[in-house]
Amino acid sequence: MQLAPSWIDISLENPQFDMSKITLVRHGQASFGSEHYDKLSDIGRLQAAKVGEFFKHCSMDFDQVLHGEMSRQTDTAKIIAETMGHGAELVQHKGADEFDSENLVKAYLPVLANRSDEYREMIYGDNNWFKSDRNFKRVFSDLIELWQQDENCSFESWQSFRSRVMVFLNQIVEDGHSNRRVLIATSGGLISVALMSLLSLQDELFSKINLTVNNASLTELKLINNQQEEQLNGQVLSFNNISPLVFANNKKLITRK
Repeated sequence: MQLAPSWIDISLENPQFDMSKITLVRHGQASFGSEHYDKLSDIGRLQAAKVGEFFKHCSMDFDQVLHGEMSRQTDTAKIIAETMGHGAELVQHKGADEFDSENLVKAYLPVLANRSDEYREMIYGDNNWFKSDRNFKRVFSDLIELWQQDENCSFESWQSFRSRVMVFLNQIVEDGHSNRRVLIATSGGLISVALMSLLSLQDELFSKINLTVNNASLTELKLINNQQEEQLNGQVLSFNNISPLVFANNKKLITRK
């Protein structure tokens, strides 16, 4: 059975605009909870391979494949490219990196712990906050809120991160040609910011969107070169598409951490 890729778009193109079709793929499952998080787990490597198989089955290739500097992003891109038979050289770009989650936790976790005895027990108790989905979502959301509100952030601030994402994605469109197809192996933060910009969503929704992005999921955008670095112009064609993993018929491949 021939699969119909979701990026096949039958809408009328406006010839006066240069457009790029961007497929954002979140990295495969990393080693969450281990000493070295920035490394694909065995499941993460299999997830990436299934995405590559999906593209190959659909006879789909890309004009360019980019990835961030993080190991989990780089390895995801390499596995997808090798599996689908993409012959061109992969491009590493810092613009595709995730926000600095390590410093975010270091900076704001003590602040949360001092809010109440409940938080202190949740964070420093025997049942570590990241082992429970409920506690993880609550703490993660509060950490993001503190980060977004911090006007004196000592590492990459929320505004700087958001601006970096906008500049990076707009630069791809500006440097490309009409109807160019680009695959970017990245993380949930960049995907969430791109979606928020195109749908004009408020900053408060960032953590909620980010927590829904599955590992190795596909988010497809059509971006127009509009010369506005701080905003994206275009369409969301799909979000959080896990068809490659669903077709694999293995529930263990459906993950978010």
